[in-house]
Amino acid sequence: MFRNRFMLILRCLHFTSEPSDEERLPKIRPVMFHFNNTMNAIYYPGKQLSLDESMVLWRGRLVFRQFIKNKRHKYGVKLYVLAEPDGTVIKFQIYGGAGDETAGVGHTQKVVLKLLEEKLDSGHSVYMDNYYNSYDLAVKLLDRQTYCTSTLGKTRKGNPIELGTVTLKKGENKSLFLNNVHIGKWRDKRYVLYLTTEHENEMIEVTNKRGQITEKPSAIVHYNHFKSGVDLQDQMLSYCPCERKTMR
Repeated sequence: MFRNRFMLILRCLHFTSEPSDEERLPKIRPVMFHFNNTMNAIYYPGKQLSLDESMVLWRGRLVFRQFIKNKRHKYGVKLYVLAEPDGTVIKFQIYGGAGDETAGVGHTQKVVLKLLEEKLDSGHSVYMDNYYNSYDLAVKLLDRQTYCTSTLGKTRKGNPIELGTVTLKKGENKSLFLNNVHIGKWRDKRYVLYLTTEHENEMIEVTNKRGQITEKPSAIVHYNHFKSGVDLQDQMLSYCPCERKTMR
């Protein structure tokens, strides 16, 4: 498509639908469903998957507008995105606030299971940050033959009490196993708590930016390598921004 044609369509683009008091996304939800269903029908990803949130810039009035301080667009509509490590988006979901189907108790767990519902029981490895993962979710995914690796929040329900009090020297690692779930605590410049159902308690030599050889847990090495699929997608989208003021 030529640039001028794209800009003309973008200038006039508008979605219409019947108004609904219960539905917060009546105009855009058919487009989201179409994309997700089409990707599921024509493309199947590799083993590694990345799950994270993304932001679409929006500074107008919107009841479910979000604020995330570490994103490029701090204010906007929040998307939960499942992507490959190279940035290919497999599935996404728009967060519609309190009325959303995944809202309420266990929100993050519902989001993960919703995004992965077509990819369960296939041996995929999912990499996500500490906002989503927990011991309970890891067990549920493992029962569905899906592995997960992530950092872990210190106050997450189900965390071993022993790891909260253990003291380590720089470079040391402490791991505990329960029901094939590996929860570890590693000290680098600061303590890092992580969870994995795929990687064993082994240390791997890596070379840092200064050329120094250090050892890191296998789970941390793989997490750093595969976790940035959604961030890479955000970076590629930033090269061709399509945000614009509303045409009255």
